[in-house]
Amino acid sequence: MPRLFIGLELPAAQTQALLALAEPGPGLRWQSAAQLHLTLRFIGELPDAPTAQLAEALQRLQASAFTLQVGGVGYFGSPQRPSILWAGVVAPAPLQALREQIDLLISPWCAADPQRFVPHVTLARCGSECGSLQPFLQAQRGLLLAPWQVTELCLFASDAGQGGSRYSVLVRYPLESK
Repeated sequence: MPRLFIGLELPAAQTQALLALAEPGPGLRWQSAAQLHLTLRFIGELPDAPTAQLAEALQRLQASAFTLQVGGVGYFGSPQRPSILWAGVVAPAPLQALREQIDLLISPWCAADPQRFVPHVTLARCGSECGSLQPFLQAQRGLLLAPWQVTELCLFASDAGQGGSRYSVLVRYPLESK
């Protein structure tokens, strides 16, 4: 049973710019182009019937297309044991509103997520031997990629495999043109 999540695909130009940030380092497992995305809501494993119901519920999404821009870098975990190295987004208000609507639509299948929503694109996963990320964070603190128009939301399946997870789009949900 695949793990499900709702997110955004990145345009090729932003994907390439983020891939160019990769630096060799102990314990860093950089994401591939196929793994770069922005997760709006992790769902987890669901059997086929509830997955189909959830996918149908998302058809009721009423959101307009919006402009998004990747900017800044950070990490999850402690400075001594970071777990995820990420790129953030500038002005995340449209993402927050979209996330809130998604949470309402999927509530019958997915409990509310108590964690604060931090929109980000995972750049690398940090193993136990990962050292300080401060040099990278300092070098990339001014990261600002070109903005793009977000025109669709995706329901993804995540399948764990050798070399990391593989993501596939199950359903695309177009956002309304302004």
